[in-house]
Amino acid sequence: MLTLFILTEIFGQKQPNDFDEFEIHHRKREKRMEMMMVWRLTEELDLTPEQAEKFFPRFRKHREELDELKKMEKALGKDMRIKLKAEQDIAKSDVKATINKITELRKKHIEFESEFLLGMDDILSPRQLANLGVFKQKMMRDIRGELKERANKRNHGKKKKWSGKRRRGF
Repeated sequence: MLTLFILTEIFGQKQPNDFDEFEIHHRKREKRMEMMMVWRLTEELDLTPEQAEKFFPRFRKHREELDELKKMEKALGKDMRIKLKAEQDIAKSDVKATINKITELRKKHIEFESEFLLGMDDILSPRQLANLGVFKQKMMRDIRGELKERANKRNHGKKKKWSGKRRRGF
């Protein structure tokens, strides 16, 4: 009876599933990326402690706003993929509406980027603003290079199945 009770307790507890582990891994990776970005921004912009104290709260808020837009865009794409996968008939008006919504979200994204950059002129010098403007592309290029390097080490120079550049959009 005691053995049955112990086994029930052990197996009755929530076991981590693959999704939980993926979620945990994803959060850790996001945290590392955030820390790397803060470090690289501080270095690239040559921020003083006073500037960093004012800059990073705004930067985090800006990132949260962009993340919300990305989630909305992703949800629209997911809905369309579900319909395609189910081989449902998709009305022309639905496709157009989805395209228009995604276009509006992307316009909003550009607007947020512009407002953020132009709104930093009370904290950053013109040189720092220029560096901030090109920072994202530079960082992404650096990260891509680092990831390719790692992949080449792992694959020992083997060619990847999909070697083309990843494209966004339709």
